[in-house]
Amino acid sequence: MADNKNKIQKSHIAAAEDFDTKERRRYFRLLKSMKYRKKDAKGQEELAGRMHDLVKSNAERQAYEEKFAHNISVTSKHERRRKFKLRWRVYTFLITGGAVLFLVGFLLYSYVLVVENINVVGTDRYAAEDLISESGLEPGDKLLSLSIDAGAIEERIIDRFPYIKSVKLKRSLPDTMTLVVTEEVPVFVSEVYGEYYLLTEEMRVLERSREQPEGDYIRLKLPEEEIRTARDGHVLEMDGNMLDVVLRAAKAVSSETMREGTSVLDVRDRFNILISYGGRFRLELGTVNDIDIKLSLAFEIMKSDKFAGGNKGTIYLDDVNRASAIIDNELDLD
Repeated sequence: MADNKNKIQKSHIAAAEDFDTKERRRYFRLLKSMKYRKKDAKGQEELAGRMHDLVKSNAERQAYEEKFAHNISVTSKHERRRKFKLRWRVYTFLITGGAVLFLVGFLLYSYVLVVENINVVGTDRYAAEDLISESGLEPGDKLLSLSIDAGAIEERIIDRFPYIKSVKLKRSLPDTMTLVVTEEVPVFVSEVYGEYYLLTEEMRVLERSREQPEGDYIRLKLPEEEIRTARDGHVLEMDGNMLDVVLRAAKAVSSETMREGTSVLDVRDRFNILISYGGRFRLELGTVNDIDIKLSLAFEIMKSDKFAGGNKGTIYLDDVNRASAIIDNELDLD
């Protein structure tokens, strides 16, 4: 029995030699903690076998983990290098591409996209050469130059040419600049201090003359004493709130329903505005307040039986709640 026990102990010691010092110590500590010496020969053999397998598997796992960790470290290093190279290639591409684009843009801006043709569309009243000269545009200008101020060009042209309402710049690649012009439409003619003024709906003076201009214009009677200045291409300057009254009345009679039939708009008395309409009616509006309502009411009265058969008359609209009308076939509508 003693020989058998010694034989088992020697076999365990021999088995422990498979481990390094650290693992061997762990092996024997485990045997001791499991009360190896208190077991019989068979129990010692079984316990020693289990402890040997446990320590051996743990050593193999630790070695594998160390090897795997090394592989991870190497892989991470290669991955960092790969990402660094990729980022460097992207940065190089972006920098190179940006430089190429900048160079191409500079060449296009400086030598290709240069104004060669300047056109004018939208007006036959003024010579294209005069408008181009006033604009300041010249062949050789950079087509996309930020120094070309469209607002300043429009202001200069409008100030110089009264019939021009607006000017827009249109750039057409590769070498064409176009002035797109919109002209004013004269609506009113007004006699002021012996001169005839052609005026727009906004009371902008288009031209002045000593002779009455021909055309289908609404005669506008203005309070001469309240007009301060009247310059071609500029809105009339008037005292007090008179300009606001004139503008509101002018806008109302310039509408699609009123424009064709209105022959006279008299605003000399802001408290008794008069309109001659259709060659048959005189509308007494009172003030400019509620003017759209007053004109709508006037149309209803014009359609009534009272004015059937071509009768003339006056329609009183100063109070929209008590509108009235009288027939007067001798009515002077001038």
